[in-house]
Amino acid sequence: MMDGEIASATGKPIGGFMSWLRVNTATNIGSRLFRKYVALFVAVVCVALLTNGLFEIWFSYQENKQTLTRIQREQAEAAAAKIGQFIKDIEGQIGWTTQLPWTKDALEQRRFDALRLLRQVPAITELAQLDATGKEQLRVSRLAMDAVGIGTEFVKDAKFAEAVTNKIYYGPVYFRRESEPYMTLAMAGARRDAGVSVAEVNLKFIWDVVSQIKVGNRGHAFVVDARGRLIAHPDISLVLRNTDMSRLDYVKAARAAEPGTQQQAVEIVRDVLGREVLTAHAHVAPLGWLMFVELPIDEAYAPLYDSIKRSSWLLLGGLALAFLAGLFLARKMIVPIQRLRLGAALIGAGDLTQRIDIKTGDELETLADQFNDMAGRLEESYAGLEQKVEQRTVELAQSIGELQALGEVSQAVNSTLDLETVLTTIVGRAVQLSRTEGGAIYVFDDERQEFRLRATYGMSEAMIAAIADRRIGTGDAHIGPATTQRVPIQVADVANEPTSAVNEINLREGFRAILIIPLLRPDHIVGALVVRRKTPGEFPQSTIDLLETFADQSVVAIQNARLFSEIEDKGKQLAVASQHKTQFLANMSHELRTPLNAILGYTELILDGIYGDTPEKAQAVLKRVESNGRHLLGLINDVLDLSKIEAGQLTLTLTDYSMKDMLYSVFSAVEPLANEKKLGFKVDAQPDMPKGLGDERRLTQVILNLVGNAIKFSDQGDVIIKASATDDSFTVAVQDNGPGISEADQGKIFEEFQQADNSTTKAKGGTGLGLAISRRIVEMHGGRIWVESQPGQGSTFSLTLPIKVDQQARQP
Repeated sequence: MMDGEIASATGKPIGGFMSWLRVNTATNIGSRLFRKYVALFVAVVCVALLTNGLFEIWFSYQENKQTLTRIQREQAEAAAAKIGQFIKDIEGQIGWTTQLPWTKDALEQRRFDALRLLRQVPAITELAQLDATGKEQLRVSRLAMDAVGIGTEFVKDAKFAEAVTNKIYYGPVYFRRESEPYMTLAMAGARRDAGVSVAEVNLKFIWDVVSQIKVGNRGHAFVVDARGRLIAHPDISLVLRNTDMSRLDYVKAARAAEPGTQQQAVEIVRDVLGREVLTAHAHVAPLGWLMFVELPIDEAYAPLYDSIKRSSWLLLGGLALAFLAGLFLARKMIVPIQRLRLGAALIGAGDLTQRIDIKTGDELETLADQFNDMAGRLEESYAGLEQKVEQRTVELAQSIGELQALGEVSQAVNSTLDLETVLTTIVGRAVQLSRTEGGAIYVFDDERQEFRLRATYGMSEAMIAAIADRRIGTGDAHIGPATTQRVPIQVADVANEPTSAVNEINLREGFRAILIIPLLRPDHIVGALVVRRKTPGEFPQSTIDLLETFADQSVVAIQNARLFSEIEDKGKQLAVASQHKTQFLANMSHELRTPLNAILGYTELILDGIYGDTPEKAQAVLKRVESNGRHLLGLINDVLDLSKIEAGQLTLTLTDYSMKDMLYSVFSAVEPLANEKKLGFKVDAQPDMPKGLGDERRLTQVILNLVGNAIKFSDQGDVIIKASATDDSFTVAVQDNGPGISEADQGKIFEEFQQADNSTTKAKGGTGLGLAISRRIVEMHGGRIWVESQPGQGSTFSLTLPIKVDQQARQP
């Protein structure tokens, strides 16, 4: 069998599959995994080659730069040395002209020596000899007539003075006829009377020296004097044009540097012709000149460019080799992987007889063996899997059905309080899920101590009538033990049980097996759930557990129904009692007000003297009777109003009213009470308040109660009534300086017969009905009343109500 072949469990190659596999293997180059491995391999090699090439280029650049630096510097120094040597040679030639003494016989010899010097040193154009006193005695020239004994004094001239002092003098470079560079070279003799020989040196002969300096193939050297003027260059025309090089930046920098200091070894600059060159310089000692050596940049970096080209070709070759190697290695890896993938796909598709045979001797072969082991185990386990799945599916379907049934029962219990509907649903679903044919629910009657049939399912009318006519108590053979022992009881076969009326009814209807589930609460019996089956045998434990759950639902339903019934009965009793109370209060208030009004009327007549003069002591008693009588009349009126409100008999009479007039009416009514206690009393009302629609009499009663309380509980300070209209509502506030109300009491003072719990309030008296009635009246107008207070800082009672009350608000 070939390496990597996939075989069946029998070990024989699969011909059709192998044909397809060969086609697929031929096309695996296009796979993503193949491309990834090739790209990764090429990338690794490419990075290595690029890194090596870049390092090679970098080090080549550094080596080339160091070599150029060394060569350029050596050439500049060598050229400077040649120029220096050229000048030294001229000095040596001039030196022997200063050896003769100044005599008449020696003068002709000096002239002869000068002519010989001009022949031997072409660079010297003119030679003059000065005696020890600085007078010119001889001049030999290539450009003019020779002169002897001239006598011109040069004692103060630098070429004489400095030559005598320093033994040699280097004059500045000058251009004769602005074309040829010259310099003056003066040398004193060894003896004091030897005088000074002054030579005019034509510097264009340095061109021979400069032109012999080879800098690469196209490089050159040139010399500038201390002022930066060109005095030697391979292109003699530049020298003859008196070219000023001092404008070039690198010449400026070189001139600014002190001789002997280390400047940048090599610079990339643009020369006088605008070309980019590498340049180095050296000082020509001791003249103060500068020797520059320049090499075109392309020639200087030619070796580096060649190295880059070689590295590039090597890199391309390496990449090509890496690509080919990547193709080869990736194919060696991808082909087994592809075969693994295809074999796994076939196994995953359900063909568990497939086997993957790979002989690579590495982890891929181990992985293929693991796939084969997995396929074998799957093939073994799959044999019994379908049966297990089918069995589990049946169990899941049964569980889902049970959950749905429990959901329906819970929905029935929560959605209705009709006991018959809930129990019928429970017994029906219990019969279906227990796979029985009939069922019933019995409810235990505590008074009669017997079970009453309340719901049935799957039972005939005759059987229902027969069971309903029988009295089933706690001593029943089946239901009794189940409820007293508080455990389920089952009868596997009714035919094997002792003969009884109930067993005969079951057998007549064809029921053979019975299961009784007690309906229990922790403290007493609620009833029993009974299911009947026409085939004998015991019930499974799962069925018993399920029916116990249904029994719990039945208990909840029965208890809910009982509680609802009790609540309904209590509600009816409370409604009757409330009606009786209201009627009693209304009747008593009427019966009490009639004689009380008569007592108050007669008391007023007696005090007014209608029946004659009354003694002073009797008048005091009669005034106390009148005061207490009016207090009792107010109490009766409050009780009557409260009873009407609770009975829903108090209605509002909606009319137009003026809030401002209402407030001043209250002000006028209670102002004497405020004056009696010496309290400040005022109304602060918004001047342009609109007309309101409401029950003016009842609202006056509310404000009068709030203001009266404020005056009653204030012993000093001011009582202020504030009113304003904003948007669609009135806001009224009554502010006092009374004892204040604690936060704990603020919530209860608006309840019936409630007062703030402090000694001051109790001392002032009151029934605790005024604020309760006021709250009800304000709420009937669709408004709200509240208090803001702190103990010892007074209180502010506020209310808001709509400006226009369309209809009376409904009271709870």
